[in-house]
Amino acid sequence: MMRTRNNVDFSQAKLSLADKLKAFFIHDIFLLPNTDKFIRLEVPLNSLNLLSWLQQQKNNIKTYWSDREQKFEMAGVGEADVIHGQQTIDLASCFNHFHKFLSPDCKNLRYYGGINFNGKPILASCWQGFGNYRFIVPRFELYRDNQNTSLVCNFKLQHSDSYNRQLEYLLNELDELVFDSFYKSKELPEFIKREDIPNERDWDQNINMALASFERGETAKIVLARQAIFEFLGQVEPLTVLEILKKSNTRLFRFCFQPSEGNAFIGGSPERLYFRLEKLLQTEAIAGTRSRGKSLREDQKFGEELLNSDKDLREHKFVVHSLQGALAQMCHSVGLNREPMLLKLNKIQHLYTPCNGILFDEVSDAEILSKLHPTPAVGGYPKVQALEVIEQIETFERGWYASPVGWVGHDSSEFVVGIRSGLINNNKLSLFSGAGIVQGSDPQEEWQEIENKIGTFLQIMKYFDKIKTPIQIG
Repeated sequence: MMRTRNNVDFSQAKLSLADKLKAFFIHDIFLLPNTDKFIRLEVPLNSLNLLSWLQQQKNNIKTYWSDREQKFEMAGVGEADVIHGQQTIDLASCFNHFHKFLSPDCKNLRYYGGINFNGKPILASCWQGFGNYRFIVPRFELYRDNQNTSLVCNFKLQHSDSYNRQLEYLLNELDELVFDSFYKSKELPEFIKREDIPNERDWDQNINMALASFERGETAKIVLARQAIFEFLGQVEPLTVLEILKKSNTRLFRFCFQPSEGNAFIGGSPERLYFRLEKLLQTEAIAGTRSRGKSLREDQKFGEELLNSDKDLREHKFVVHSLQGALAQMCHSVGLNREPMLLKLNKIQHLYTPCNGILFDEVSDAEILSKLHPTPAVGGYPKVQALEVIEQIETFERGWYASPVGWVGHDSSEFVVGIRSGLINNNKLSLFSGAGIVQGSDPQEEWQEIENKIGTFLQIMKYFDKIKTPIQIG
């Protein structure tokens, strides 16, 4: 009975959307000015599992986003527009392209995507499909906003092309959408091996190189990352992993960017880089980590340790001071908490300081991104010098790890820091995580902090006991 009802609901929504498309090309199109623009058509749909629906689709280009406050969720199939490149991104040109097509007529139309961590051309083959930057408008969406779910079609109307041909193409794509309420997510394949870059010995050397930079007075904080590559017997389904992660913690930004079959960047980030609504800008400092306790008393103890840790407070203050400096250049009426709070997630807790301001009239998203990224929570302090040291020390490309990923709309935008994330290349899952290194950091403690972060990911997938022991390489 349930299957019939859900399938009928989805089928009815497809028919309604097809009717809307036909009505638009037969009647509504002649009421519009003769300029190319985006059209967004929506029909209501009964609530359903967006990730389950997205897994079922035949199109290999898939996009998913859900915000930390659960204000909206989007599962996208295909692409109505894409802007991407392998070379260094020109943020101003990129955002000009977005706002050429974004309009108040389509308030929920958004470009979704991200950029490379250091903005330089990507060389590693595992990141080639993502490029130095990639943003898309999905062709079809399931869009949930405040308990209301819609089936959506986005398309860029081109007056130079035959209207009949455009309609036929859209209807054929719409017909490809499927929904089976009895669909069962694919299971994760059998684990084969793990490789760590760097291994524990090389990690010690990396930490010592960072500490030497402090002694020379070049930097005060450097965030060093590791890449743990897990190989499985068969192909890893990105949305299966994301669905497992989604059940573990509600206070995360979740995302999946899949540009082609077998390649996806997924994650559940706790950290907002910024949210902008017209001139209101919100950002936050997150740095300093402890595990959650097994009991309320132990949890409070760990939290108090974090709030009183000289090392973690110094690490956190670098982020706060950096944000203060950036906001002072872009905003008036800047406000932030004097003392950090605790952000408690399922397995770990962080020092957390929210910040906000009112933007000056001339400030754009391109300037906000360039000023805020990378924060000292993922790069270091001072920014330029820390990035130079990271490039000298790390032997792998971060790609989109710790980079800005998010969306851009007509009068708003939101980017998060792409941490707690993984890159899937067919049968390999690469998990990335970093640790803030300051004077007094201990290599073994920092190694274990990253193990705890990666372990959270693995425990959720029920693979921790099988693959927690690293394979030493090099």
